[in-house]
Amino acid sequence: MANLKRTREDILEAVIDTVHRKGLTATGLSELFSLSGASSGSFYNYFESKQALGHALIDFEWAKLQQNVLAPAAAQHASPIDQILGILDMLEAKQTREPFCGGCLLGNLIVDLVEQDDSFREHLQQVFDRWEAAIAQRLRAASDHLHSGIDPDILAAQMMAAIEGAMLMGKLHRDPTRLRRSFDVARQLLHHATVPQDHQVSASATKR
Repeated sequence: MANLKRTREDILEAVIDTVHRKGLTATGLSELFSLSGASSGSFYNYFESKQALGHALIDFEWAKLQQNVLAPAAAQHASPIDQILGILDMLEAKQTREPFCGGCLLGNLIVDLVEQDDSFREHLQQVFDRWEAAIAQRLRAASDHLHSGIDPDILAAQMMAAIEGAMLMGKLHRDPTRLRRSFDVARQLLHHATVPQDHQVSASATKR
């Protein structure tokens, strides 16, 4: 029997893995109701449409990335460079958990939704801009450790492209070894941008 007391967060948690694997477009309303454990009336009390659910999932996933990846990296590492490496390590580890090598949910939603509705394009652009800015901020804080002429904003954009590419290829191959190699591309971008004296970055970027 449907649980009429499911909260908004309960519903998002219940449907997010299926949407991650299948996409929102391919997940029907009846399946969303079943996964959520809520009646249609309760579901619509929180989300007036499937589109509204999609936007809520974007914000929900971004909040989870901030809480489970960006914030722990900042708490665990004093060095901005080590924070970025920590972010890469945690993103790679996240991909090897459930859904196994499912790609980046936010990246998957780009493919799934942006051609259908410009509001999704704008929303996802905002989220990826914030994510890229979080990396660029750390690179600017580590400017003394970067080669002369390195633009932190350009390097952050390159790293974001490498990160998303790594997760996309992980989704395609479902092979942890290939996933690791792809994330190493992002690590090497950082490694080559840093001055040779930064032995910690060199060791972390080349390990595995």
